[in-house]
Amino acid sequence: MNPNYEPAYTITNKLLNSIVRLETNRVGMEAVQLSYNVRARMADAAKASNLFHLAHILGLDVSIKDSEKLVEGRKLPIEDAGMRMLTNFRNVLEFNRSNATDGQLDLDVSIMLHLNKIVLTEWRESWDVRLRTSGEILDANIDNWTTARDPNIAPEAVELEIKQVLEWYNQSQGQVHDLIRIGILAFRLIEIMPYIAANRLTIIALVDYLLHRAGYISKSFLPVVRVFDVNQVEFLSLWNAVRLGRDLTVWLERFTQSLTKDMQETKGEVDKVLGEEEEKTTKQPFLDLNKRQLKVLRYLQTIPTVKREDYCQMMDVSTMTAFRDLNDLIRKKLLRLEGRGRGTKYKLANR
Repeated sequence: MNPNYEPAYTITNKLLNSIVRLETNRVGMEAVQLSYNVRARMADAAKASNLFHLAHILGLDVSIKDSEKLVEGRKLPIEDAGMRMLTNFRNVLEFNRSNATDGQLDLDVSIMLHLNKIVLTEWRESWDVRLRTSGEILDANIDNWTTARDPNIAPEAVELEIKQVLEWYNQSQGQVHDLIRIGILAFRLIEIMPYIAANRLTIIALVDYLLHRAGYISKSFLPVVRVFDVNQVEFLSLWNAVRLGRDLTVWLERFTQSLTKDMQETKGEVDKVLGEEEEKTTKQPFLDLNKRQLKVLRYLQTIPTVKREDYCQMMDVSTMTAFRDLNDLIRKKLLRLEGRGRGTKYKLANR
């Protein structure tokens, strides 16, 4: 076994072109001025897309509408294990978007295990949240990527192999492009299969985390799970071929090309939402408010205050949607808060 991990790959024109196109699309999307409502809408749409494609990967019958409900915190009428997997991954997305903010921090095993813990919470036993160190049998139904695992890596060598690839990943920062680093790390972890359970879900979660930390998701709304779902058959075939040949070039080309294509699709979705918002503003120019917000403003003309739970019942929306609507009205100085905690009420700002 080599004392250090050193990946073999070549910077080809195809790889460079994919990276340049992706970076161009990202810069273009970051330059677009999005309203608070549009940004919130696109962020929720990206989460829903992630969950929809994860459900497809897991073989669950979930529609995009169902995924949108799950993003809002509603429970779906599906069997408990499937529901828990989707709910846990929604929590992963929330964790990633709250914690993957500092691109200068090194990646370590603790972050990897924490993501695995979120994925497995209340679905698998707590002792499953650990690295493989002996002859544990992987669940092929959940971890069907095991066909790409390197059988030459003994279970007792897993931890050392992880530390070696993480050392390469952290030391290569600033020297190797982030997309190449992430692609190589993902491939090596697939070879190692580091966890007792849910390797596939956790590795996807880690890629989402790293792309977010590198700045490819926060403003581009890129749904990473969609990339792995749409390309899962081709990806698996590539991983097996690469593992035998040891040259990662073709995998990196396909990985960056897939991300580029997906970001272009996402840009089209953003453009569509912007067009809808522009049309809506033309028809309803008053501060870009939605129908629910206009309704509560009319309601408060006669009733002095409203609580968030009242808003949920009145508008038939989730707590998350109520918070977003009411907070937007406060931000626009149309409402103000009165009271604290459970006694919090909303009233017109000019009263």
